[in-house]
Amino acid sequence: MMILCMIAFWLNLLRTVRTRSNSMSEFQPQKERHRQELMEYLVHTEQCRDIIRMGPKVFLQLCQQIRRIGLVKDAYWSTVEEQVAKFLHIIGHNVKNWSVSFFFHRSRETVFRHFHNILSAILRLEGEFLIQPNGTLVEPHILNNNRFYPYFKVGLW
Repeated sequence: MMILCMIAFWLNLLRTVRTRSNSMSEFQPQKERHRQELMEYLVHTEQCRDIIRMGPKVFLQLCQQIRRIGLVKDAYWSTVEEQVAKFLHIIGHNVKNWSVSFFFHRSRETVFRHFHNILSAILRLEGEFLIQPNGTLVEPHILNNNRFYPYFKVGLW
C-alpha cells in the first residue's frame, strides 16, 4: 500500500511539473513579443523622449556608435538597442534595476549586466564626445575669480 501511495504521489508531481513547464513556455513568446513592441514604440515614435530622454534618431546613432566599437553586441535574447534603452531609462529617470526589470521583462541580474556593459561602452566613447579643456581655453575672468577656483584649477599647484 505504501509503495502504491508513493507511485501515485510521484506521478501526480510529474504531471504537475509538466503542466507548469508548458504554461511557462507559452508565456515566454508573449514576453518576447511585448519587448519587441516596446522597442518598436521607442524607435518609431516621439514618445522616445519621455521614456529614455533622447530622440529616436539620436538614440539609433548612439546604438550604432556603441555597436561600432564592438564592446557590446547583439545577444540572442537582447539587442544593443534594448540594452541602451534600459541604460538610458535608468539614468534618465533615476529608477532602480527591479523597476526596469519589470518594465522590460528581464531579470534584475540581466538588467545589471546590461547596464554595466553599456556604461563601460559609453566611457570608451568619452574621447569622441568630451574634449578636456587645456588652460588656455578658460576665460581669464573665470580663471582668476575665487568663486570658480575649485572647478578651474589649471596648472596652479
